[in-house]
Amino acid sequence: MVKRQSSFDKFLQFFGSLKFGLTLLGLLGVAVILGTVILQRPMAREGQIEQVYAPQTIRLLDALGLFDVFHASWFILLLGLLGASIALASLERFPQAWRYFSRPHALADEWFVRNLPIVREIPLHSRRSQEALSVVAREFQRQGLRARPRPLEKGTLYVEKHRMARLAPYVVHLSLLIIFAGAIVDAVWGYRGFISLGPGTRSRELEPLSADAAPRRLPFTLRCDGAGMEKYPDGSPKQYWSQLAVEEDGREVLTKRIHVNEPLTYKGVRFFQSSYGSTGKPAKLEIVANWSGQDRPSETVTLRPGDKVPLGDSGVQVELAAFVPDFVLDGNQLATRSDEPNNPAVQLRVTQPGGKESSVWFFPKFPRMNPPNDSLINFELRDIEMGYFTGLQVAKQPGNGLIWGGCLLLSFGLVLALYMVHIRIWGVVGKDTQGRPVVLLGGQPSKYRESFEVRFNQLVDQVENSLSSLEPAAVELERLSA
Repeated sequence: MVKRQSSFDKFLQFFGSLKFGLTLLGLLGVAVILGTVILQRPMAREGQIEQVYAPQTIRLLDALGLFDVFHASWFILLLGLLGASIALASLERFPQAWRYFSRPHALADEWFVRNLPIVREIPLHSRRSQEALSVVAREFQRQGLRARPRPLEKGTLYVEKHRMARLAPYVVHLSLLIIFAGAIVDAVWGYRGFISLGPGTRSRELEPLSADAAPRRLPFTLRCDGAGMEKYPDGSPKQYWSQLAVEEDGREVLTKRIHVNEPLTYKGVRFFQSSYGSTGKPAKLEIVANWSGQDRPSETVTLRPGDKVPLGDSGVQVELAAFVPDFVLDGNQLATRSDEPNNPAVQLRVTQPGGKESSVWFFPKFPRMNPPNDSLINFELRDIEMGYFTGLQVAKQPGNGLIWGGCLLLSFGLVLALYMVHIRIWGVVGKDTQGRPVVLLGGQPSKYRESFEVRFNQLVDQVENSLSSLEPAAVELERLSA
């Protein structure tokens, strides 16, 4: 009586089927392609997405989670379903493969060997039929194939090689499950962010890269001790660098100078050099003060934002009030075209000894535009040092170890599957169609039958030639003993 399958059994059978697994794999492939073709927020530059896509497209892609595919909930669900399907299919088919691996069919008879896909006969001298398999086993061993001793004692020559290849599909399946687990761990517990620091500043707050992600706080403080750019001889940028330090509990625990491909890693969090640029604010200005109508020498002073600097012993103090790095007139207002000091405009606050304050604007590249001022001091810009920031991408990937381990295991599984062939050879003493004693040798490979058949025939030919060379000696020994 045929047992009827329950609905749950049918569901499990469908869930672990090759058809369902390939469907999930195809969907996962489409998701990966979308994540490659569509700009991803974790990798895009600031404002790049807004430049490439229209606002309606951005809203749609954001709603579908396509700007951060590999952290989207539907992508995690897809990975989980594919992993469960692979696990179920493996569990269903593994017992049969394990029987091949753990309990090999070593004993055979003449009928079994004759029904193997590849069979050869080796004629024997009648007086050596009892020792035939032992002689053939020695010849096999000379060719690098060792026969199992216990089956040989029971009348069966059994040779086996690369039995581990039977488990290759399951090694590959296990490696994929480990990789999927690592990707899910990264998606759920990992994060990416951005942090911008200027020399001498510190922070532990991360800016999220995804629009709907909340800001994160590092478990330690990151300090920037310096940043810069190395240039080629022609002046073009070669690479950016940042000198970083990690502070924990008020003390410095790690320092490193990072480049684009040399991140700093601490407690599983990695900091990559991402960008470098001007803050649009000066770090210091070197200016020359010329007194109008007074017999006083010129004064050269260095101004830093927030500092008041005296002009010699005159009692006059100067401080920086405003700075426009690349000014352009927008109606009656000053605006800037960039953060680089291509065309600066400087506003100073001059305080006289009596406390009177004057506001002085001057334009270093267009001194004729300098408006008159009541401080009776004219200013010139001699040098400027801009403030710069370093942009760092931050990533925590707790599943990275699982992914790398899975990839190594996948490589091992592929080597087993593609380059290792499980071969088995049986041999028994039987009789040919005319009743003469022969050794029957039969072989069976797990794959690549044509290649195995060529190798098998070469091996049997070598064994047969070796036995033929022993035949005259055996006949002479028989004659002498008679």
